[in-house]
This record gives sequence, structure tokens and C-alpha cells, in this order.
Amino acid sequence: MNEQAFSGYVDRVDQDIISGWAANTVLADQPVNLSIYINGARVAMVRCDGLRADAIAAGFAGARKFVFELKPFLKPGRNHVEVGFEQINLLVPNGSHQIDQSGSADIGDFWSNRYSQKNELMTRWWHSEYIVRRINKRVCGESLPRTSSGLHQLALQRFSGQAPFARGVSIGCGMAGKERAVLKCGLVDHFTLFELSSVGIERGRQLAQEEGLADRMEFRMEDGLTGETGEELYDLVYWNNALHHMFDVKAALEWSRRVLKVGGVLLMDDFVGPTQMQWSDRLLQINQDMRKLIPQKYMRDPANPARLLSNVVSRPDPQAFKMIDPSECADSARILPELLRIFPDAWVQKTGGGIYHLGLNDILHNIIVAEDFQLLEQLLELDDQCIEIGETHYAVAIAVK
Repeated sequence: MNEQAFSGYVDRVDQDIISGWAANTVLADQPVNLSIYINGARVAMVRCDGLRADAIAAGFAGARKFVFELKPFLKPGRNHVEVGFEQINLLVPNGSHQIDQSGSADIGDFWSNRYSQKNELMTRWWHSEYIVRRINKRVCGESLPRTSSGLHQLALQRFSGQAPFARGVSIGCGMAGKERAVLKCGLVDHFTLFELSSVGIERGRQLAQEEGLADRMEFRMEDGLTGETGEELYDLVYWNNALHHMFDVKAALEWSRRVLKVGGVLLMDDFVGPTQMQWSDRLLQINQDMRKLIPQKYMRDPANPARLLSNVVSRPDPQAFKMIDPSECADSARILPELLRIFPDAWVQKTGGGIYHLGLNDILHNIIVAEDFQLLEQLLELDDQCIEIGETHYAVAIAVK
């Protein structure tokens, strides 16, 4: 067995799930099986299924994603979790973690706790509590932890006389973690949730049951845009990083207006950047210039410190990108124009990403581990300047019918 053919990475671990990707780069058409070990005992075999666009774009042919629900297998106290390749006796990179399953543990503190676990790579902006808090402060004026909590807080403030809304709907909910947060914060009483993944629905139902929310969450395995044909059914339409997966954003937003009651509210927190991630020449140049000025110690590959990362920032090939994941950013450039056409009075706050989502991804871990938050703040100020010139990747919005 060619051990060098196997690649992968565990990029999320918490008390609910462990997820990431793996690939056999020699036999790219063959999915990879992984073993999950908890406290030394093998508890499950997981088959990687579904192409992982970002890993393939990074050069790992055939990369496929995996997700496994940890919660039922964790015991009180400290748990040692490992993810290994089924075919060879090796762990997946970043595949060894300690999880504290104490009665007082709060899943919402996960990203904060990661700062003390410097063996875990933090290469995505949502791994950084500093960035998440800064975004939330931009949205609602408060430096709140947890992604999207700024939007939730602002909605609670604006609609204090209406909340909780009686009925909410969300398309592409996955395991509905964000929707559970909306229920818990008191913004809505009941959610109808559309999802096409049977695994997502099964796990979402189980987590809803465990958290005492099962009677407030109705999961439907179908396309909501065609499955829900009624009018004025809901008090809240919730889009959270699912709208950019819609092939026809115009149709999705027109559907949103149709199913909303008069006076109902649309909340959105989503990627609104270029379709198929076709970054502008201007933004690519800004990011490349930024990376040239970064101290060389931060330009080392966090997964392989002997290797220096390139200053070059590029856009993916659109045809290859579409083949890897047809729905990723399928019509994202039209989100804000169509939102403002269909809901002319919508409030929109652009939340950036021109730097922190593009040029900062692979080096973010190095800056955080060094606790160089002065540099991080300077880079985020550059990100703010990108917003001002029209280069944003994310935005939140509130619209009333």
C-alpha cells in the first residue's frame, strides 16, 4: 500500500461532530474509508463521500469530505479522539484531539477554547474568535462570540415586540446547528427545515431531540423551493450560508417573499462574493501585495513548517470548479442586487472577507499561535478598506415584507 498516496485533514472537532476530508491521490476515483477511535477503542468506520472542492482546488485529487457524530460515543470527562486511514496504519493529519465532555461544557465556547490547543490548525476565519467577534461587533455593536450571533442579536433588538416569531423556515439547513441557535436565543418558536441530505436530517433530528427542541423543528427531505408552494405561511425566512448554493438566486428570493406573511422578516448571513469565486484582478493584487509584506515566519505552511507558502493568490478554473461542486457559489454575485430588487427597503451590512477569507486563510493559524493580534487587526483594517471599494465576500441583511 502506497502510504504517500493518502492525504487528508481534520478541520472541525467539537462535542457534536468531527469532520474534514481525505483522498487517495493516486486512485482519485476511489473513496477513502476512515476509522474513528475514542479512548483507544474503534467505534466506527466512516466512508468519505462527496467531493471537497477546496481541497481539490489545493491539489489533492479526489478529496472527499466526511462527517461523524461524536456525541453519542463520548464519555464524561476527557476523551481522546483519533481519526485514521482504514487502509493504512496512519492518522489523518490533525486527527488526534482531546475533548472534555464535562457537565458544564458549552459547545458555544469551542472556538474560544481552540486558542489553548495550539496543535490544532486554525486556517479558516470562523476558527478565529477574534475575527468572529469583530464581525459581530460590526453587525450589532457588540463583540459577541459565535458566528451569526450579531445578526441574531440585532434582530432581537429590532423586533422585540414581535419575537419570538411563530413560524420560521430555512432551506439547506444541514444538521440545523445555526437554526437551533436561533430557537435558543428566542427569535422563533418553530422551524420548518428543508435539507436534501438524509444524513444531515437524521443527525439534525437526533441533536434536536437531545437538546429538547424536537417538537420545535420539522425536518423535510426535499427542495424547499418546489416543495413549499403556499403563500404567506411563515413569519421568518432564514438564510445562513445556503443562499449562495442556490442555482437561481432570483427564484430563491422571490420564493422567500412569497412564503412570508405581510410584516414577516427575512434574515440573511451569507457569502455574496463573485460567482464561482472568480475574484477580481484588483482583489488578487491587493492580497498578493499583502502577503509580500507579511513576516516570513508567518508564511510557513502550518501543516509543514519546512515549506514556505507562495505569495500568489489566484482564482479557481471555473469549469473545474463547477465539476467539483456545481452548487458552490453558483449564482452568488446576484444575491445583493436581487435582494435589493425584491426587498427594496432591506438593511444590508457588508461584513468583508476580501482579506480574511482569501489571502489570510492558510497563514491565519501562524498569526494566532504567535498571538500577534496587532498584525491581525491591521490586516482586518485592510479588509475594511476592501469593503469600502466594493470588495466584500460576506454580508448580512434584514428585510421586512
